[in-house]
Amino acid sequence: MIKFFRKIRQQLLTESKLGKYLLYAIGEIFLVVIGILLALQINNKNEERIQEKELNGLMKSISSAIGSDIRYLSLIKTARVNIGKHADSIFNAYIDKQKPSLAFIDYAYISNSFDELTTAIYYQPNTSSFEALKNSIYLSKLQGTDIELLLHTYYSAAERIQKQEEEYNQMLKSDYQTWSNKFRNNGRALFLRYWEYMTEDPQEKFLEILNDENTIALLAKGFEEANMSILYEQQILLGEKYIEMVNKGEVNIDEETKIDFTGTLFTYAEVDFLNLLVNGKVPSGFALIYAQSGNEYFDGVKFEDDYTVLTYPENIFAWGSPYFSIKALNGRVTEMDFTKYKNVILEMKGEIGGEEFALMMKDKYDLHDGKESRVNLKVTNTWETYEVPIDQFETADKKIIETPLGFVFLGSKGVTIHVRSIQFK
Repeated sequence: MIKFFRKIRQQLLTESKLGKYLLYAIGEIFLVVIGILLALQINNKNEERIQEKELNGLMKSISSAIGSDIRYLSLIKTARVNIGKHADSIFNAYIDKQKPSLAFIDYAYISNSFDELTTAIYYQPNTSSFEALKNSIYLSKLQGTDIELLLHTYYSAAERIQKQEEEYNQMLKSDYQTWSNKFRNNGRALFLRYWEYMTEDPQEKFLEILNDENTIALLAKGFEEANMSILYEQQILLGEKYIEMVNKGEVNIDEETKIDFTGTLFTYAEVDFLNLLVNGKVPSGFALIYAQSGNEYFDGVKFEDDYTVLTYPENIFAWGSPYFSIKALNGRVTEMDFTKYKNVILEMKGEIGGEEFALMMKDKYDLHDGKESRVNLKVTNTWETYEVPIDQFETADKKIIETPLGFVFLGSKGVTIHVRSIQFK
């Protein structure tokens, strides 16, 4: 090919056709430039494919690390929730009620629970793959995407969890050291290795140690552990969403998911509609609480597979109210501006049909005196959608809403309703 073009150049010069030669030269230069540009384009595409492949490899490596984190987070969450339950049982059955006699199973339950509580556990996230991504040239390719925000949020939350765990474990270690020093030669071995003393009569000393203020202070930490579970739940949700996006090859979050993660990844102002209930589940940033007249506790909220059951018992209370509260940013954000929303839309049904109740909404300054505006509803026994203009809740200042929605049951008649979804638009 080069010989061919050289021959043409020589022929044009020999024939003194300067104009044609210049035209030919320009054309040849143009072809060379086009060839160079094509080669550069091909090289750039090859480089992009290589970088894309390496980025995907890093993303999948992070996904694998987060998967490992999630399994460990689930174990920690279970351990902390269980110790909270054990602490509650010990207070109810042995400390508050002063159980007069202990069987072998009682010694075992108390001692084993105490041992579990005083054993420190830590969340240690696997950050090596994320650090590799941060130190690479590929992180910039994710700039401005939701998955970049998700990653940074996940690992920032991991640092906060580690810090909170460290503070808690240090206090636990200090309190346990105080307890251990107090009972070192005065029953410590009996309380921790009860089975070695069963031939004697260890009950009096065991109960003395159990009811000591230092032991009670340690057992009370079980309630703190149970309250920490929300940190792990949120971290698991973030991790699962990242894994899902990597598996689907997505870098941006859809509108529905954006709503579910409002308060964690986004602000409420970034979404055009807001969910309080999605297929019977309460999104992060909100809580569903049951209040009622009198002091008797009643668990009137039950979560099924794709709907929530709200129950008001017959002939027990004068009133009952399952209501939503705002608990964003680990409980630091408790109010919202609802002025952008016009209606609240509920998908629900009654258990038998014909159930009557009211809806309410409160701002942060509304008194708990039952004088807030209400909207009365009556439901059938089939799933239907009910749309209520929020302007009907006249007493609530929509700029500072603290209770986005509540159900109000009155009188002695029992009511059970099923609610699948609640959305503000």
